[in-house]
Amino acid sequence: MSARTTARLTAAFAVAAAVLATPFTAAAAPADVPDIQWPPVGTTPPNHSPEEIDRIATELQQHAQDVFPDVVPQAVDPTTSKPSLIFDGALYGNTVFRVEEGRTAVTYQYNAPGVIYKSPKQTCEQDNVALCEGTLLDDGSVLLHRIYPEAADDPFRVATSMHFKLDGSVTMVSSYSYDPIIDDQQDPNPRPEVAVPFDQLDVLATDPDLAYR
Repeated sequence: MSARTTARLTAAFAVAAAVLATPFTAAAAPADVPDIQWPPVGTTPPNHSPEEIDRIATELQQHAQDVFPDVVPQAVDPTTSKPSLIFDGALYGNTVFRVEEGRTAVTYQYNAPGVIYKSPKQTCEQDNVALCEGTLLDDGSVLLHRIYPEAADDPFRVATSMHFKLDGSVTMVSSYSYDPIIDDQQDPNPRPEVAVPFDQLDVLATDPDLAYR
């Protein structure tokens, strides 16, 4: 694996890893990000058996596969993987598809209640993203838009819709300005824009059936 490929893989996971339960250093809070109680009062991490996790992963795969073609009509031949457990309380999967520029994917990180302890505002106080904006939704939950990395001249971009749900779970859905699937068919070249815009990512991130509970 080349250093460049490794860097892109690291970038894809850095967006997720940066918002997990890690020590938080205060910085200037973005004024346009809603400040809500987080985790919500009464948040209880689930205690699923391996069999239950497998069932949940299968249900997430099927639902994402069912809704993706309608939400992202520009995607050709979308195929959704079964999410896998990347660490306790978090499942990670993707939908691979083609657009005019070539193969790409949308990735999903499903975080169970109690996994992410930083509030939406604290998440946006990080200094390693180019954009972090939040919207308070009608039900009181918060939807963030994040673009990584911070450097404006980096052509390898990741756009993430991140939904902080009222039960304490967080669903993150990301699109890329490149092919994030690392195999011998990977296109090493960046594209002008991410393949899936925020308005489509938002539909997936806020889908109540695309959540790990």
